[in-house]
Amino acid sequence: MSDFNRNELQAALVLIGLGIGCLIIALGYPMGTVVRMGAGFFPVALSVLLIGLGAVLAWQSRTAEKTEVVLRLRPFVMILGGILAWALMVDRIGFLPATAILVVLCAMVERETTWRSALLLTAGLCVFGWLVFIVGLKIPLSMLGG
Repeated sequence: MSDFNRNELQAALVLIGLGIGCLIIALGYPMGTVVRMGAGFFPVALSVLLIGLGAVLAWQSRTAEKTEVVLRLRPFVMILGGILAWALMVDRIGFLPATAILVVLCAMVERETTWRSALLLTAGLCVFGWLVFIVGLKIPLSMLGG
């Protein structure tokens, strides 16, 4: 095992473990068919893909270059905070403001990001999210709270 990149292998094993855990939970839901998917179809498919991705990464860790892992707290806090803020606020303040807060927080992870680029990204992703989730998929989310 000395020829493996340990950090890469550990990350791959985490993905495989997460995929297996999700698969075990997802198998408890009805699968349905390809034409008429049940509640478990999509989670099972994603779990299998996650396990497969982890297996490919584990295989590639044999030849991966050894790198030192630098843990940065700011990206972890900003991205996790953005996701939590969106989840807690989407019902209260609406899809667009919650999405805007999420995108701005995530965009500000990198110190080089300008406010202009963050706002352009926010506008684009809000429109894209509105088109996909509210118009296309007809998910009943309020645009501006309520």
